Amino acid sequence: METELDEAPADGLPAGGEPAGPVPGDCAAAGPSASTAVVPAKRAFALVAGSLAVVALLRAPAAVHTGEGMPPGTTREFVLALARPLDRVTRALGLDWPDERLGALFGHKPTRSGWNLATAASLVPGSPGAPAPAPRAALGAPAPTPPPRVPTAADPLRLLVTGDSLTEALGPVIANTAPATVRAQTDTRYGTGLVRPDFFDWASHAQEQVAARSPEAVVVALGANDGQGITLPNGQVLPAGSPAWVDEYRRRALVVLRIWTGAGRRRVYWVSLPPARSSRMDAYFHQLNGAVADAVRQVPGARFLDLGPGLSDHGHYSDYLRDAAGQAILARTRDGVHYTPDGARIVAAPVLAALTADYRLSEPPAAPPR
Repeated sequence: METELDEAPADGLPAGGEPAGPVPGDCAAAGPSASTAVVPAKRAFALVAGSLAVVALLRAPAAVHTGEGMPPGTTREFVLALARPLDRVTRALGLDWPDERLGALFGHKPTRSGWNLATAASLVPGSPGAPAPAPRAALGAPAPTPPPRVPTAADPLRLLVTGDSLTEALGPVIANTAPATVRAQTDTRYGTGLVRPDFFDWASHAQEQVAARSPEAVVVALGANDGQGITLPNGQVLPAGSPAWVDEYRRRALVVLRIWTGAGRRRVYWVSLPPARSSRMDAYFHQLNGAVADAVRQVPGARFLDLGPGLSDHGHYSDYLRDAAGQAILARTRDGVHYTPDGARIVAAPVLAALTADYRLSEPPAAPPR
């Protein structure tokens, strides 16, 4: 986006060529100069206050969701007392379109027609209002996962690495270090997760990925943005960290896992969330990892890769970790969540090991000398 700026003469003088500021000894010039020093400050304050008001008005839906996800207390009540009336006004006036347009620029499609992920999760057995599950005898044994083929350099494994910003460094590392019998693609969706299908619906997107990319295996790193409350389509709020929140997250993980695996036709490798520097976020991540691991056990073809021990210092968060050679490397970024490129290599190693074991990957033999 181009921004036009007013041009000033190179010598720093105004357009008329006269020096700026009062002339020494000219008392008449000194008065207006003092006045102009105050007026711009007032205008700047008004501009900042007005800008903040506009932002609050246009981002009111996000503020409501943030407040609903807060633990009970004065802060939550204050945020919701301000955000809910603004949200009603913005929706009535149709002022929520800038937020949707901004999200679309980052690939976040609005889902006005319905929350596919939330709706599908509500039909998972065990969720409130879901139909009673059929007797196990009537369902029969689950279909066995077909054995994977052995990829070749001429027909490499079609691998998709996808998820939130955790895949930003992980995807390229996997693509660059995998053998030539793997063709890896990365699809990173920043700022997304399973708790906000109104912002980005991973169920719909997973269906699009399978149809457009036809992957044979999928590596998933997702959940870094999910340490917040879940608002169900009926308006019920599940506070972050509550048992109901964990259960709903497990159901949503089940939905996307079943789409990616395609009834066992594809293999899915879900990478655990790493230890976080924030103790509160780390507790959320631990709960989310447990929910996903439980969902994986119910989906043929899915596998949960718990990388916590390799991404911690004896169970504790650390910015620095040891690589395969035993060297201490900076593995985590300043936010205490994401990986550095060196940290992504630590994560990629067990992922590639799992792919190698399942698909019997190997480097193609060297061409014979002529």
